[in-house]
Amino acid sequence: MVLFAASAALPAVAAAQQARPNILIIVTDDQRAANTMGVMPQTLRYFRGGGRQFTNAFATTPLCCPSRATSLTGRYAHNTGVRQNRPDGLDRSTLFPRLLRRAGYRTAMAGKFLNRFRGRPPYFERSARLLRLLQGAYVDPLFMVDGDIRRQTGYSTTLIGQYARRFLRSFEGDDAAPWFLYLAPVAPHHPWTPAPRYTRSPLPRWSGNPAVFERDRSDKPPYVRTLHFTRADAQIVRAGQLRTLMSVDDMVGRLVATLEDLGEKRDTLAIFTSDNGYLWADHAFGGDFGTAGEKRVPYTASVQVPFFLRWPGRVPRRSRDDRLVGNVDIAPTVLSAARIAPDPAKPPLDGRSLLAPGRRGRMLLEYWKERGQPIPTWASLRTRRYQYIEYYTSDGRRSFREYYNLVRDRWQLRNLLGDARAANDPNVRRLQARLARDRRCAGRGASPRPCP
Repeated sequence: MVLFAASAALPAVAAAQQARPNILIIVTDDQRAANTMGVMPQTLRYFRGGGRQFTNAFATTPLCCPSRATSLTGRYAHNTGVRQNRPDGLDRSTLFPRLLRRAGYRTAMAGKFLNRFRGRPPYFERSARLLRLLQGAYVDPLFMVDGDIRRQTGYSTTLIGQYARRFLRSFEGDDAAPWFLYLAPVAPHHPWTPAPRYTRSPLPRWSGNPAVFERDRSDKPPYVRTLHFTRADAQIVRAGQLRTLMSVDDMVGRLVATLEDLGEKRDTLAIFTSDNGYLWADHAFGGDFGTAGEKRVPYTASVQVPFFLRWPGRVPRRSRDDRLVGNVDIAPTVLSAARIAPDPAKPPLDGRSLLAPGRRGRMLLEYWKERGQPIPTWASLRTRRYQYIEYYTSDGRRSFREYYNLVRDRWQLRNLLGDARAANDPNVRRLQARLARDRRCAGRGASPRPCP
């Protein structure tokens, strides 16, 4: 299938003279890009069959709360202030649902919002926020529904879908107003509890990949060298994740049927993605929640996520796009489609609209060390040809570096800066300076420090 180049990208939405679209965003939790969509045929039929798949899509900070804050603001984590799994530093008025609500959109959300967020999600007219994100996340969950706390009986993904359909039907009474719906199931997050009907469902065969069977990790940072998660261990994680995603697929299928019943299907811009990837023994990473190795790291399985964009009549069906994109681009894309300008009183957006032509040459990825986690603070530049990674001590000094030639080494098995072969070391002086600038970037274009 032919990949779309920048010249084939869609024209800017601002030129359109039609009504603002409805907007649907679905964000799963810990879904890696590779080897997960095969159990979601209804989702693929709606999003990939009816829209565009982005094959180089990334979560710019591979951790739940920072990633979701980036998606909802269009700003990198170093600009949102959300660097840990809590939204303490977030300026809530920078969330893009505020601009949609001000422009006349009906707004609703169901599922996970921001980790450790207190109260009702702001700028959502209707909301059903999932409160317990570990024990109780899947079965008989606790919700805050329009401000009231309720214990619900049933499976959380099914309940989230029910709330979503209920909200859409309530909006139908004001058919002239467009709506925005944000859905965030907890699947496939730990503890990976499938619905009863999928407990023993057959799974596609998975043989691992070269990163899973990597034996020599002496070129990797110290925290990687001691890991020991195996493919057999990963099979347990994988089975749980895939079986929880089967219920997400059902949720999408029922939602699409509701859109058809309401006559809203064609007028809806829809995005499907995840907040970060997940490692299935890649480089021996893995484990349960709270251990090093599910995500948080700069390697491909951790940072690459599924990403689909559907907008009938605007986005070609069954198309693919190999541009470097990220969750930082969601907010600019939504605002562009809705023909809403960013608030000039707020910091500029760091991302770019995926509906406009052009492509970035590199993607900034970043992460900050968490208490109790062995993974150091790191930052990375990722292109289609290479990935450069720096790790930092608590006082900001560079402690370790990695460089992977992604053309020859897509599984990141040989760190050219750590393989004890000086002759193959790339000259990374320019990359060091570029990464230092990008870690302080803000906005695009005319900004003094434009983001990539």
